[in-house]
Amino acid sequence: MGKFGEQSSEVAGSPGGVGITERSKDVGEHPARSPGVYRRACVREKSVSDMFLGEFEHTIDAKGRLAVPAKFRVQMDRGAIISKGMGRCLSIYPTERWEEKSAALVVDKSAEELRDFERRIFPSASEVELDGQGRLVIPAKLREYARLGSEVTVTGVRDHIEIWDRASWREYQQKLDADGSGVPF
Repeated sequence: MGKFGEQSSEVAGSPGGVGITERSKDVGEHPARSPGVYRRACVREKSVSDMFLGEFEHTIDAKGRLAVPAKFRVQMDRGAIISKGMGRCLSIYPTERWEEKSAALVVDKSAEELRDFERRIFPSASEVELDGQGRLVIPAKLREYARLGSEVTVTGVRDHIEIWDRASWREYQQKLDADGSGVPF
């Protein structure tokens, strides 16, 4: 039961988590509807619950498998793409977001810039899926690029996940903390 007597629930099988909200007569009426119980379908929009947030210390096993933090798994249920990230990290985007980001990044590039961009990003990219235990396999070439050992930090960076060698992540964070300027919060 939510505030003001609202009950919310997910609609089974609905893409994107469409919810139903019910309000009983004693709470008051919705201004655009008649008195009594009403239902409204809530189309899921981008929200904090859709963002990748947080920092998690994990390990990569000898087969290159990484357990994805549980809170990130739902956002990857339709597949994901892993590729080189900015700096010495790897980026994982849900497939939908990868397509949107790819299209946006090529818009204002010259033919030469576009060629270089495509040659850097797309050959390194791989589709990944989670296994039954919530793990994904990181390709050896990408592990080598990011200099990943067995100890890594998995970070949520708004619309994607980054995987960093743990020592490199700490060093990068110390650099950001030392700079300290430009943080809007």
